[in-house]
Amino acid sequence: MAEPAFEELVAQLEECARKLDTGNIPLEEGLSIFEEGAALVDQLRKLLSTAELRVQRLQDNLQEGGAYREDAPRNDATANSDDAS
Repeated sequence: MAEPAFEELVAQLEECARKLDTGNIPLEEGLSIFEEGAALVDQLRKLLSTAELRVQRLQDNLQEGGAYREDAPRNDATANSDDAS
């Protein structure tokens, strides 16, 4: 099963925020929604981090006078960042 798209995750997070903003929910339900939102934020951060690395690779490659390739060799900082994920 494919990972949800960034926009889909943002929509889900917005729905969590909307539910919490109503203020008319029991404590346990509110905590559950908050936990769901926190998990969504974590997923969004990971997607943004991956996108940032892709942009950095593109910029690095373009500065070196090359064209962007997904399989282009990565510099040590970028490679180490991937290992930490």
